[in-house]
Amino acid sequence: MRWLIVFFLGVSSWALTNEATACSCMKLTPAEGLSSSQAVFTGEAIAVEKNEATRFGGLEVTLRVEQVWKGTVEEQIQVHTAGSSAACGYPFVVGTRYLVYAFSDETDPMRVSLCSRTAPVENAKEDLDFLGKPSHRYDQAAKKGAEAAGGKDGRCSASAPGSGAESMLALMIMLVGLAVVTRRIV
Repeated sequence: MRWLIVFFLGVSSWALTNEATACSCMKLTPAEGLSSSQAVFTGEAIAVEKNEATRFGGLEVTLRVEQVWKGTVEEQIQVHTAGSSAACGYPFVVGTRYLVYAFSDETDPMRVSLCSRTAPVENAKEDLDFLGKPSHRYDQAAKKGAEAAGGKDGRCSASAPGSGAESMLALMIMLVGLAVVTRRIV
């Protein structure tokens, strides 16, 4: 009987586990984030796609840039990140506005890491206060006018909703285990 309980608890905990995280980062201050970055800007993620160009894969994220504090950044830019948080990849979501700290390496001119101070704009108040006035702003008035007219400047984006399949599976396993254990006791 005990082995049955242990079995169902083990199976349900296995169903709830996500990928292991191997990425460890040293927390940077806003000043350290700025000095260690090639570019610092805010922008909305408008596309997240698999990056087949590099041998390690990962993601290519297209951002519509709004403000720039450091670097030469066009109004629309692609940045790369690893494909998982275990490899220090940043989890961009289409439609979310980010404060992005991008760095460059030998193979990639614009890379973003989970270890940078990149964050959704609503969570980046400390950084935005530190950064102060941006060195460049892209024209947002035309975009706001198009949105008020009923569209997003002719562009539309959506991201797939997360599925709760893992949680539902774990719940079902626990319920079946509970039913079996209850029948054995009665």
